[in-house]
Amino acid sequence: MSFWVHYAVALATVAAILAALGGAGRLVQRARAPSGVRRIDVLESVALAPQSALHLVRVDSQEMLVGTGRVAIVSRLSDRSR
Repeated sequence: MSFWVHYAVALATVAAILAALGGAGRLVQRARAPSGVRRIDVLESVALAPQSALHLVRVDSQEMLVGTGRVAIVSRLSDRSR
């Protein structure tokens, strides 16, 4: 085989491998997070000062308080019957 034919075959092989890996990555990503499903909801936010706030957030079925400002604080709320 000539140099250019060998070079073209090697380049095509690398391109096919990269395309296959990219396609597999997209399939895995779709399987993990179905489109249209939101996992994070901000239920309420309150400004405490110009640079800090308190947020009530639901991640999946878990509710959390998130404090933002110079220091960020996250606290998981305990389950309570409704």
